[in-house]
Amino acid sequence: MYKLSIIHVGKTKNGAFSELAQEFEKRLSTYAKVTRTAVKEITPELFKKDDFTIMLSEDGATMDSHAFANNITTWTNNGQRELTFIIAGPFGYDRPLANNANLTLSLSPMTMPHDLALVVLLEQLYRAGTINTGKTYHY
Repeated sequence: MYKLSIIHVGKTKNGAFSELAQEFEKRLSTYAKVTRTAVKEITPELFKKDDFTIMLSEDGATMDSHAFANNITTWTNNGQRELTFIIAGPFGYDRPLANNANLTLSLSPMTMPHDLALVVLLEQLYRAGTINTGKTYHY
């Protein structure tokens, strides 16, 4: 079982986004232990040296769902290392902070609200879990 940490700026405000995030977090619990933390701002202290940390940004690297699923196994060292995702707030983040991350990843080249980015990330993490275990969610 993977250990995932999701850090995001601010609390999820919209009821629909919050409900979707909770639903995918519940589904994901079959494959990973997820810790979600809301913070006021992204700071260097959020980047733990032993974790594999991924900053989400529209200008980050892109990959399809299969590559993402395969990389999760690599990034976590087969579940031995925690994987941390950081989602900035509505004003983004100071670009030099990305230097503290192991990877900057794009969910889309389009900018999206951070609440939606959380839902998309959780859905893709759930999808990765199903791909890695041979379930039929992903066709």
